[in-house]
Amino acid sequence: MRRRRAEPARPPARSLGVDSQSSANERLWRRDHLARYAHRILRPVEVVLLLRYHEALAGRVLELGCGAGRVLGYLGALGGEVHAIDVSPPMVEYCRRRYPEAHVHLGNLLDIGAAVSGPFDVVLIPDNTLDVVEPAQRQRVLREIRDLLQPDGVLIFSSHNLGYVDGAGGPASPTRSAAAVRRAASRLARTSFVDLAGRSVRLARGARNRRRLKPLERRAVDHAILNDSEGDFGALHYYVRRDDQERQLAAAGYALLECLDAEGRTVTAGRDGDSPWLHYVARPRDGGLADDG
Repeated sequence: MRRRRAEPARPPARSLGVDSQSSANERLWRRDHLARYAHRILRPVEVVLLLRYHEALAGRVLELGCGAGRVLGYLGALGGEVHAIDVSPPMVEYCRRRYPEAHVHLGNLLDIGAAVSGPFDVVLIPDNTLDVVEPAQRQRVLREIRDLLQPDGVLIFSSHNLGYVDGAGGPASPTRSAAAVRRAASRLARTSFVDLAGRSVRLARGARNRRRLKPLERRAVDHAILNDSEGDFGALHYYVRRDDQERQLAAAGYALLECLDAEGRTVTAGRDGDSPWLHYVARPRDGGLADDG
């Protein structure tokens, strides 16, 4: 398995209005994203997980980062006691109106206990939401979730796949085929002036965000913090390989039950999978933390 050498952390970008991964992401996700996320579309792997763990999901469930309720509505349909947390006030208000059967709270990953009390049969963290916090905070969040779970409870979450990023071979070649050029020209001919203006604004915003957040990108032995295209390059996300995530789960007191790619296929130990993100299912391990003795 190919690994890249860890890079030294760059100096914080305080002069550009952000000084950490968490603050950059909170700045992005506190905004109103309802127009984009108010739908009910599930990914293939999410359908697999809802079916496979439907009995546990019919119990007392907590969703972290519920957004506009894309998954929340399905959790409520399973008949359990559903709680949810999101950092965006517009998202929380929307979910309270749209899914009144759920208990939706305003809060964030760094202080879950201030919004809800355990124990839960399942804690669900979809849409790579766990990846928005700092690496050290990430482990603390995993430990706090473990303490909120029943002894036989289940944690289900997704995370950006560093193995996929490194396996892609870097940026695509600038050379495009004649057919690709013709397709791009055809799309451009069908694009209105308003759409073109909007696209120009997003491109300019993306360029500014890239400059603003580039100093906070970094690589370590078992993860990377990368600025990706989410929110017009306004996010800094945690990327991790499958085996490194399993080791981190063990250190936080979990046993990994399975890892699935975006299509719901099993990704076994020693493999990276071919999806840009992976889904993990874990259970609190008997004996707790690795250093508990």
